[in-house]
Amino acid sequence: MLIVILLIALMVWGLVWALVDVRRDGYRQRATDWSRVAGHDDALQRAESTTTYR
Repeated sequence: MLIVILLIALMVWGLVWALVDVRRDGYRQRATDWSRVAGHDDALQRAESTTTYR
């Protein structure tokens, strides 16, 4: 009986820890940083980042 109680306690601890870890994993939805998206072409941003003058 003691082993069953220990296994149940270990299972509960593992489930709680898994839920906490999933919440802290960093893969939640975030706002898109459009300056890092491939194919996003902003003429003003491109003009400000160049070193040559027109």
